[in-house]
Amino acid sequence: MKLYEYLKNLNNCSKTRFFKFILVVMLLLCYSQCSKTTKKGGIIMEKLKVAVVGAGIYGQNHLNAFTWNPNADLVAVCDLNPAITEKVAKEYNVQTFNDIEDMLNSVDIDVVAVATPDPYHKDPTLAAIRHGKHVLVEKPLATNSEDAYEIIEAANKAGVRVMVDYHKRWDPASIAVKNKLNEELCGKPVRGYMRMDNIYDVALNWLSWSSKSSPVHFVGTHCYDLIRWYMGCEVTQVYAVGHKGILQSKGVDTYDTITAILEFENGCTWTVENAWILPDGFAKADDGCTEILCENTMIRVDSQKRGVEFFDSNKLSTPNVCFIQNYKGRYQGFGIDPINDFVNCIQNDIPFIADMYDGLEAELIAEAVHKSADTHQVVKIERKIKR
Repeated sequence: MKLYEYLKNLNNCSKTRFFKFILVVMLLLCYSQCSKTTKKGGIIMEKLKVAVVGAGIYGQNHLNAFTWNPNADLVAVCDLNPAITEKVAKEYNVQTFNDIEDMLNSVDIDVVAVATPDPYHKDPTLAAIRHGKHVLVEKPLATNSEDAYEIIEAANKAGVRVMVDYHKRWDPASIAVKNKLNEELCGKPVRGYMRMDNIYDVALNWLSWSSKSSPVHFVGTHCYDLIRWYMGCEVTQVYAVGHKGILQSKGVDTYDTITAILEFENGCTWTVENAWILPDGFAKADDGCTEILCENTMIRVDSQKRGVEFFDSNKLSTPNVCFIQNYKGRYQGFGIDPINDFVNCIQNDIPFIADMYDGLEAELIAEAVHKSADTHQVVKIERKIKR
């Protein structure tokens, strides 16, 4: 007989009411405990208690990913903007804060995801580390190498782990390229080309802090990280040229475009182009492609066309259907996968696909590219620490 039917049929006496009360309390306690755990491989695991810092453009993806992840429990959100936290509290039914120290001192948290604007990753990351929390940082790890070194030193001293969300490593097209390059018959990579550009709107309207960043830091570091992953080795030196003036005339003091040549330890040379001045009428907010010439193989990737086109009276749109898709609250795609992977890696103590040392290497390249573009000199990559 089901428990509900049993309770329904009990005699209405004081002793019966007492036992009914006890059973209801036990059921509520069981439900409460189950809501905090998840079963994986026959083992009951505690859900990770997650806090997100930064609930702006990309922070929303973290909120959605952690809310949907059965192994995570979104317990707190911090943002400097009270209007944002007020909206998040209503929409996600979660405790919110406008000061990270208040949040870390008030809530029981296992891990922290940092999705603040690019130039402001260091302080919340170091705060989480000081409190002994593992951290997921949106790319780039930092916008200068000194900040990246400081984060690594603090994490190692505190014994916590830091992952960087270079989500292009989770792109099915990138994984296919990586697997192809690992095939012996592919041969040695000799030359590569990668382009990733954004429309004007990104620098002029999306990002209030674009003058503190550049196409190199915003999209270029995606390229540098992905190419390092493909090559399986490090950059030795770079040479870069850039153009300024167009965005400056519109009030944003940064490069319009930068072209960089990267030389790798394996002898392969890559040309990387990044810009923030694609026309706003372009089919989507970004454009990208890759070509790799190997000893026995030629590889081409068109990241702009993903097989879906939308037409209306204004323009053609080519959405990146692999990035993030939401169907009835179920978020999926390679923009969500690394966030879920972070949870899995922490719960099961397995290596990150992109860690803080990967974040450092991408920033060292970005720094060298900027220095080369400014000085018109070849810049060698110098490293203070190794993995």
